[in-house]
Amino acid sequence: MEPTLNHANIVLVALNHNPAIVSKEWLDQNDILKEEPINFSPSQNRSLVETSNYSIDIVRQRVTIATRNPDKDKLDNLKTIASQYVKALPNLSYSAVGLNSNWTILPTHSDLLKKIFVVDPEKVKKTFQDKMNYDIGGIVFYQHNPFRVQLIIPPQQNNQIVPDFNYHSDITNLEQLRERITYFTSAIKHACDTIRKLLGD
Repeated sequence: MEPTLNHANIVLVALNHNPAIVSKEWLDQNDILKEEPINFSPSQNRSLVETSNYSIDIVRQRVTIATRNPDKDKLDNLKTIASQYVKALPNLSYSAVGLNSNWTILPTHSDLLKKIFVVDPEKVKKTFQDKMNYDIGGIVFYQHNPFRVQLIIPPQQNNQIVPDFNYHSDITNLEQLRERITYFTSAIKHACDTIRKLLGD
């Protein structure tokens, strides 16, 4: 019952991203994205660049750097891509960083989430007794310095549980921004460990 990482991303929040600045040449010159784009959709309000392994989605409020095929090398590359983006545009008004991951785990039994999140099962049973089927999920907020973590676990579907993590940190300077980006690998490991402890045997 080992968790499987589906996809992961790093979000850099700022008020003044300029989607129009992005071009294949600009990405190459700033050593941001080394893979050849298979989809490139630039515009004034949003630019999307996709390769076989990565995507960079830029709107005026944020840039989202993601991978759909996560393994150790690709996760390390996400940090590099984000760091190179900041290096190319150090004067943006960065205000926050998000380190996000989405997982799948196969539960040991069908009522695992009810067992974990229902504190008063009799009350819930009485409330929903006229419903043939009901499902339970959970939302947990907690501090994992320097991040505020949001864990969302939707009700179980198709015999799978799909936890979603957001590690959010407000920042006030470039030093904090760069430090938060380097934490990405640790955030992935922490998320995986959390799933094991919460949903494992």
